[in-house]
Amino acid sequence: MDGKKILIIDDDYNSSKAIKETLEETGYVVFYACNRQEGLNNLKEVGPDLILLDLVLPGESGFKIAQDIKANPDYTNIPIIAISLKKEEIDKHIAARVGIISYIEKPIPTSQLLFCIKDILNNK
Repeated sequence: MDGKKILIIDDDYNSSKAIKETLEETGYVVFYACNRQEGLNNLKEVGPDLILLDLVLPGESGFKIAQDIKANPDYTNIPIIAISLKKEEIDKHIAARVGIISYIEKPIPTSQLLFCIKDILNNK
Protein backbone atom coordinates (compact mmCIF):
# COMPACT_ATOMS: atom_id res chain seq x y z
CA MET A 1 0.00 0.00 0.00
CA ASP A 2 2.19 2.85 -1.26
CA GLY A 3 5.00 1.82 1.05
CA LYS A 4 3.09 2.62 4.24
CA LYS A 5 5.23 1.69 7.23
CA ILE A 6 4.03 -0.78 9.85
CA LEU A 7 5.85 -1.54 13.09
CA ILE A 8 5.22 -4.93 14.71
CA ILE A 9 6.08 -5.16 18.42
CA ASP A 10 5.72 -8.82 19.42
CA ASP A 11 7.98 -11.30 21.19
CA ASP A 12 6.68 -14.21 19.08
CA TYR A 13 9.14 -14.07 16.20
CA ASN A 14 7.62 -16.94 14.17
CA SER A 15 4.13 -15.47 14.26
CA SER A 16 5.49 -12.00 13.49
CA LYS A 17 7.60 -13.29 10.62
CA ALA A 18 4.52 -14.73 8.91
CA ILE A 19 2.60 -11.47 9.42
CA LYS A 20 5.59 -9.45 8.20
CA GLU A 21 5.88 -11.51 5.01
CA THR A 22 2.15 -11.23 4.29
CA LEU A 23 2.18 -7.47 4.80
CA GLU A 24 5.29 -7.02 2.64
CA GLU A 25 3.67 -9.04 -0.16
CA THR A 26 0.77 -6.58 0.04
CA GLY A 27 3.14 -3.62 -0.40
CA TYR A 28 3.72 -2.45 3.16
CA VAL A 29 7.17 -1.71 4.56
CA VAL A 30 7.38 -3.66 7.81
CA PHE A 31 9.67 -3.28 10.80
CA TYR A 32 9.89 -5.72 13.70
CA ALA A 33 10.73 -5.29 17.37
CA CYS A 34 10.62 -8.04 20.01
CA ASN A 35 10.34 -5.86 23.13
CA ARG A 36 9.47 -2.42 24.46
CA GLN A 37 12.89 -0.80 24.05
CA GLU A 38 13.42 -2.07 20.52
CA GLY A 39 9.86 -0.98 19.68
CA LEU A 40 10.37 2.54 21.01
CA ASN A 41 13.71 2.83 19.20
CA ASN A 42 12.05 1.77 15.93
CA LEU A 43 9.20 4.15 16.59
CA LYS A 44 11.66 7.07 16.71
CA GLU A 45 13.74 5.92 13.74
CA VAL A 46 10.98 4.72 11.42
CA GLY A 47 7.97 6.90 12.16
CA PRO A 48 5.48 4.15 11.28
CA ASP A 49 2.03 4.80 9.88
CA LEU A 50 0.58 2.03 12.08
CA ILE A 51 1.67 -0.21 14.96
CA LEU A 52 0.74 -3.86 15.56
CA LEU A 53 1.28 -4.41 19.28
CA ASP A 54 1.23 -7.65 21.23
CA LEU A 55 -0.33 -7.05 24.64
CA VAL A 56 1.75 -9.69 26.44
CA LEU A 57 5.47 -9.04 26.25
CA PRO A 58 8.18 -10.29 28.61
CA GLY A 59 8.28 -8.03 31.64
CA GLU A 60 6.02 -5.44 30.02
CA SER A 61 2.36 -4.82 29.46
CA GLY A 62 1.38 -3.91 25.92
CA PHE A 63 -1.33 -1.73 27.48
CA LYS A 64 1.39 0.33 29.20
CA ILE A 65 3.42 0.60 25.98
CA ALA A 66 0.33 1.80 24.08
CA GLN A 67 -0.43 4.30 26.84
CA ASP A 68 3.14 5.64 26.71
CA ILE A 69 3.05 5.94 22.91
CA LYS A 70 -0.28 7.77 22.97
CA ALA A 71 0.97 10.12 25.73
CA ASN A 72 3.77 11.37 23.46
CA PRO A 73 2.51 14.21 21.21
CA ASP A 74 4.84 13.05 18.42
CA TYR A 75 3.13 9.65 18.24
CA THR A 76 -0.40 10.23 19.47
CA ASN A 77 -1.87 10.04 15.94
CA ILE A 78 -0.27 6.70 15.06
CA PRO A 79 -3.02 4.06 15.12
CA ILE A 80 -2.32 0.96 17.21
CA ILE A 81 -3.86 -2.44 16.59
CA ALA A 82 -3.61 -4.89 19.48
CA ILE A 83 -2.75 -8.48 18.59
CA SER A 84 -3.16 -10.78 21.53
CA LEU A 85 -3.98 -14.16 23.00
CA LYS A 86 -6.06 -12.31 25.59
CA LYS A 87 -9.72 -12.94 24.85
CA GLU A 88 -11.48 -11.37 27.83
CA GLU A 89 -13.85 -8.44 27.28
CA ILE A 90 -12.04 -6.47 30.01
CA ASP A 91 -8.84 -6.61 27.95
CA LYS A 92 -10.66 -5.15 24.96
CA HIS A 93 -12.09 -2.44 27.17
CA ILE A 94 -8.67 -1.56 28.62
CA ALA A 95 -7.20 -1.53 25.11
CA ALA A 96 -9.77 1.02 23.98
CA ARG A 97 -9.12 3.14 27.08
CA VAL A 98 -5.38 3.38 26.36
CA GLY A 99 -5.94 4.42 22.74
CA ILE A 100 -5.77 1.14 20.87
CA ILE A 101 -7.98 1.49 17.80
CA SER A 102 -8.62 -2.19 17.04
CA TYR A 103 -8.16 -5.57 18.76
CA ILE A 104 -7.42 -8.82 16.94
CA GLU A 105 -7.13 -12.12 18.78
CA LYS A 106 -4.38 -14.62 17.97
CA PRO A 107 -4.16 -16.71 15.93
CA ILE A 108 -4.59 -13.82 13.57
CA PRO A 109 -6.87 -14.33 10.56
CA THR A 110 -4.84 -12.84 7.70
CA SER A 111 -7.82 -11.49 5.79
CA GLN A 112 -9.18 -9.77 8.91
CA LEU A 113 -5.79 -8.21 9.65
CA LEU A 114 -5.33 -6.94 6.09
CA PHE A 115 -8.83 -5.50 5.98
CA CYS A 116 -8.39 -3.82 9.36
CA ILE A 117 -5.03 -2.26 8.42
CA LYS A 118 -6.28 -1.04 5.04
CA ASP A 119 -9.42 0.42 6.60
CA ILE A 120 -7.50 2.24 9.33
CA LEU A 121 -4.83 3.63 7.00
CA ASN A 122 -7.41 4.78 4.44
CA ASN A 123 -9.25 6.71 7.16
CA LYS A 124 -6.17 8.13 8.84
